[in-house]
This record gives sequence, C-alpha cells and structure tokens, in this order.
Amino acid sequence: MSSITDELIAGSAAGFASTILGAPLDAVKVRMQHLQQPGLTTWACALAMLRESGVPAFFRGVGVPLLNSVLMNTVMFVVFEEVQSALPDTTGGALAAGAVSGLAQSLLSTPMDLLKIQVQLRGGHPLSILRRLAARSGAVGVASTLSVGGSMNMLREGVFTAVYLGLYSRLRQRLELAHGEQALHSGHVLALSAPVGALAWLSCYGFDTVKSVQQSQPLDRAAANKAPPLSTVAGATRHVWERGGVAGFYRGALASTSRAVLVTASRLVAYERTKALLSEA
Repeated sequence: MSSITDELIAGSAAGFASTILGAPLDAVKVRMQHLQQPGLTTWACALAMLRESGVPAFFRGVGVPLLNSVLMNTVMFVVFEEVQSALPDTTGGALAAGAVSGLAQSLLSTPMDLLKIQVQLRGGHPLSILRRLAARSGAVGVASTLSVGGSMNMLREGVFTAVYLGLYSRLRQRLELAHGEQALHSGHVLALSAPVGALAWLSCYGFDTVKSVQQSQPLDRAAANKAPPLSTVAGATRHVWERGGVAGFYRGALASTSRAVLVTASRLVAYERTKALLSEA
C-alpha cells in the first residue's frame, strides 16, 4: 500500500474522530467570540445555547468540517512529512515544517471556517449560503466573501501547526530513542499530544478570535459590497480590544483549549494507531 494511501486513510480516521469530539466545544467557543460579552462564562454560554436550540445547537455546522476533515488532515500530515524530510533534523526544521503545513491548510480552512461559523450562528446549510451569495454577487463576490479572515487564518494555522506537529514530532523522537519505536503505544501519544495541543492552541488563539469576529459578520452586507468594518482585520481587532482589552482576545479560551486537548489528542491517537494497523496489514 502506498504511503499516500496510508496518509489518506490515517488522516481520514484522525479527522473524523477529532471533529466529532470537538464540535460541541467549538460551537460554544464561536458563540462567545462572536458575542464578546464580558463576564459570560463557558458554562453559562453552553446553557444558554441548550435552552435556545437544544442539543442540535452544539453540532450545527459540523457537516462542513466533517467533509473537509479528510482533505485537511491529509494535507496537514503529508505536507509536514514531505517538508520535514527536506529540512535539517532539528527542532527548528520541525517547527518550520509545521508552519508550512499550516499555511497550506489555511487555503482550505478559510472558506470552510467561514461557512461553518455562519451555520453555527445563523442556521441554514452551507450550500444554501453559497447559492444566496452567488445570486447576489456572482462568482467574484462569492470568492471575495469566502476569503474574509484569510490573513488571520494563515497566522492561526501556521503558528498552531508549527507548535502542534513540530513540537510533537521532536518529543516523539526523544521518546523513541528512550523506549524504542515498537514500545510506543496510544498512552504515549495521548500523554504527548494533549499538552502540546493545548499549548499550540493558546499560542494562536488571539488570531483565531479576530478571524472569528471577521467571519461572523452577516454575509448579505459583504455580498452587497458593503462590508462592515468588523469584517476587516483592523475593525475586528479594534472591536475585540474595545470590549475587553487583552482578555477579549482570549474570550472562550477555556472551552477552546478543552476542545483542543480533545481534538489534538484524538487526532494523533487515531492517526498513529491507524498507521500502525496499516503497517501490520
């Protein structure tokens, strides 16, 4: 079986597991970032969502990331492995490979994140959103709207994946030297990936907040070429700062970091376990 096929299968398994586990906390995180309401706790926000819309509120928009997970995770792991093999076997090389992998992912995740956030906040279906945009502004308008938040997303993905895969790969390498590759098991992967995932997410969380504010704006105004200031980096950054200062950029961080631990750990456990099974086949 080819290595690309292995990466596709392992990436698919990783994407499915991490997306399903992380969807509820991601929905809470997006709502808190959008509202920018001082004093609103993760628990209070979750209860409000439950009262308003029930359990489905926590899985609204999950179809987009699920469909995207196969491609995104394949890109992440394949690009990381290929770039890392071309760079020096150092921590700097691993971090650089992770950053390149993140930048490659951002080209795919920017429009997907925008559609997911719109569905989470306003309901509907991604295809219906695209149809409305196309009817109002044509193909050029659709492309322009789907690129909103792109620069912040590039920074988010680049920083996140540099820490997540770059640091994880170096720690895993140290563990292999100490115990031998065959001795590694899912417990080792879990112990490494959970704290690394939390650190990676906290490192890029401010970028994610600005991106979420940009992408949470009503699309009808953007489609009519009347993009509100909040859809720009400067406008969204100013909005967050005025409502909470530095703390505003970390609104929803508790829910999001908890989700990051679940997502990053389950992704790498599923990825490593699936690759191990494929190598035994």
